[in-house]
Amino acid sequence: MVSAYAFSLLLAGLAWQAAYAAPLYKWVDSAGHVTYSSLPPPAGTPAEKVPLPSQPTAEEIRQSEERAKKIEEQARELEEQRLKQEAQEAEEARLRAMRPPAPVVIEKPVYLPQPIYYPPVMKPPRRHRDKPHPKPSEK
Repeated sequence: MVSAYAFSLLLAGLAWQAAYAAPLYKWVDSAGHVTYSSLPPPAGTPAEKVPLPSQPTAEEIRQSEERAKKIEEQARELEEQRLKQEAQEAEEARLRAMRPPAPVVIEKPVYLPQPIYYPPVMKPPRRHRDKPHPKPSEK
């Protein structure tokens, strides 16, 4: 964060530069391009002087310093809140890691397909064709 002292020096530097800055000129060349420069335009080119912004008053400087202080205080408070929250989250994570895992409860039985047993298939005995079948005896 920029301190109030550095901020006021920055404002003073900007005001100092504006107070001793060279005049600023604006002109349009023959191609239609707008040019801004601290050097005067070429001879015969119509140009206008751009007015420089006014320097900040003592009241405006004081107000900006007050705003900078408020912003710094707010940033400090937010940083403290963030650090507290991170510490709390780290502690909660540590406690969660120390807890034993919850037991697994199965509410519905889980179907696991079991292999089906197929008994071996017995082939019928082979009959030989060269032997005739005995005929049943007649009684």
